[in-house]
Amino acid sequence: QERSHPHCIVETPYGGFFLSADLGLDEVIAYSVDGQGQFEEQGSVAVSPGAGPRHIAQHPNGRFIYVSNELNSTVSLIHRNGREMQLIQSWATIPSGLESHGADIHLSPDGAYLYCSNRGHDSIAAFSVDQENGNLSDIGYTLAGGKTPRNFALTPDGGWVLVANQNSDCITIFARDNSTGKLADTGKRIEIGTPVCVRPFIL
Repeated sequence: QERSHPHCIVETPYGGFFLSADLGLDEVIAYSVDGQGQFEEQGSVAVSPGAGPRHIAQHPNGRFIYVSNELNSTVSLIHRNGREMQLIQSWATIPSGLESHGADIHLSPDGAYLYCSNRGHDSIAAFSVDQENGNLSDIGYTLAGGKTPRNFALTPDGGWVLVANQNSDCITIFARDNSTGKLADTGKRIEIGTPVCVRPFIL
């Protein structure tokens, strides 16, 4: 964290802004794009010092932003109103006393459940989402079925979760209960060398 380290950038659901998770600055920064295609900073919000924001998930309502923090294994909730952003609260994604690093983060298509992957604990943490204020309630952890779940993805219908286990050379497949948000390991694996990113799509 010696300098700026923008780890990811995403467009807001209704356009107009881009959000960057800057792992080096411990900030989420909002940008607009001018007529020449150049980014212009429009605001920022800081997470906890040393948290290391890595990836961003956005609620379909466009107001709730969730940030996976790599260095302290937490997820932070940010409320957004246009260019104005406010840090609300953070939650641990692993049991206390363990060494791990937060990685990827995704919401279910309906915005009712949030998932975070943990490298070291090698798990997927699940939370339910309060639709009024965005606050999280812990559901529990599911073992990733391999080492170093660097990335994962939900299928467009929300029924399945594919987890890329970088150091186990496999993608594990989980069934997801849409009504409870819980994951169940199907026992099925896709053997592939050092997977670091998976993106499902509709044919």
